Order: sequence, then structure tokens, then C-alpha cells
Amino acid sequence: MVFTSGSLNRAGLFFDCISMTYMFSLTGEVPAKKNSRIVLKSGKNIPSENYRKWHGYALASLFCQTVKQKLREPLDCPLSVCIKFTHGDKKRRDCDNALSSILDTLTDAGIIKDDNWQIVQNIILENDYKEKESGVKITIVEL
Repeated sequence: MVFTSGSLNRAGLFFDCISMTYMFSLTGEVPAKKNSRIVLKSGKNIPSENYRKWHGYALASLFCQTVKQKLREPLDCPLSVCIKFTHGDKKRRDCDNALSSILDTLTDAGIIKDDNWQIVQNIILENDYKEKESGVKITIVEL
């Protein structure tokens, strides 16, 4: 948790205030939830085993990080979310699918109440490459 001072209000005017900033990180590539679905004989769609394993790891990791930052309730106010993916290889990946995986997991982990536009008002998405060092860093700022 980090405190920042100074922000823009809804009218775009600068004012002094204290806003909360939360930082999270996960290691490994973030699998897409949408494009890796499995269709069962019943016709039901479920995420792939790869996604389900990653999701379980991500929830446990985010829970530990949430406790350390003393975040007791899901954030239910306007937020700016910065997500920086670091890819360990140069495979082609669809960044909007990985973004959806992260936002859904932040909701499932109880960090944000919902990923709708009334809460997640700003999204900054960055991608980088570092050989064999994949992961994601997430910064959430209360507006």
C-alpha cells in the first residue's frame, strides 16, 4: 500500500488529497480465459486446466499480498488500474484476453468488487519482454 498525494477530480482539476495505491505481482505467463475453454459433452464451457491451475495459484498469491497490504474489503470506488505484463518469450499473445484474465481474477480474489466501468475507470496496459522472466505487475490507485 502506497499513499500518493495530488490527483485530478472528476472535472479534471488538480487538488491535493491522499489516495491509496495497492501493488500486486504474479509470476509466469497469464493464460487467456476466453480462448482456452473446453466444451464438455453436456455442452457446458469451462476454462482449460492450464487456466484453472494458474487461477488457483493467482488467488492464493493475491490473498497473501492482500493481507500484507491490509486490504479488508473489495475496492468499490473509482479506480485506475495499471497492468504490466512481462513476457519470457516472443510468442504471439492477445493482450486483451490476458487483461480479462487479470481483471476477473482481481474480482474473484476480492480485491475489486467488480470490473465494470463504474469501478475500473482507467486501464493502463503495458507489455515488455525479458527472456525467461515472465510475470505481471498490477498497480491499483483509488481515484
